[in-house]
Amino acid sequence: MIKSWLFAAFLLATSLASFSHANEAALKNDPALIISSVDVSEIETIAIPKFEQPNAPANPINEIAIMIDSLLAIGKKIWPIIEAGRPVITNRLSPSLSILPHLEGEAPVLNQMENWSIPKAKSFRVSFKNGFGNEVVGFTYTIFFQFNGDLNGVGKYVTSLKVQASEIYTAWGFNFDAVSELLSIANVGTKREPVASGIIQVGYIVKGMLNETRSAQSFYVDGNGTIQILNN
Repeated sequence: MIKSWLFAAFLLATSLASFSHANEAALKNDPALIISSVDVSEIETIAIPKFEQPNAPANPINEIAIMIDSLLAIGKKIWPIIEAGRPVITNRLSPSLSILPHLEGEAPVLNQMENWSIPKAKSFRVSFKNGFGNEVVGFTYTIFFQFNGDLNGVGKYVTSLKVQASEIYTAWGFNFDAVSELLSIANVGTKREPVASGIIQVGYIVKGMLNETRSAQSFYVDGNGTIQILNN
């Protein structure tokens, strides 16, 4: 009887192992759990949040992200906009950047500048789809900025540049994060009439049960109010 019981237990264990391996193999080939495509499309701009008149940061030297001969960027060079599927907002405001004139031997001059434009914005929808063509992760992000600021009537600069996420959807079994990064700044004008510009990148990582997908999109903005999506 003991032999019969041991034999039955052996058969049960073998069956369970076979069932587990079969399930694992089925999961690995399940199109519902595999990200097969990602699409980025421009959509109608969502409501622009309330902007306050840009002010100089308390410790501007400690917040310089990039510096070139005639320009400096103040703010965080890299900042998260989504963590674990939730938007990141600090003190009710997402971080922002300013691209300002660099005056040798002087602190940043944001509080001396004027003629800033009204805020400008563009929104984009990112959609990750599985093997069945169903959306498993989707979110909207909006790029905001102000431009045309000058110093003593000279130049065109950028301030309040930020990326903010909204309308986030995540299906069961998937997780994602997104970050925004200032890649570079440049003067696209002349020495006498500088025009500040910057390239920012929005990068996103989607992790599923079976695979991980990384994508990014870059954007160009400048002091003339240009905002242009760049091909990767």
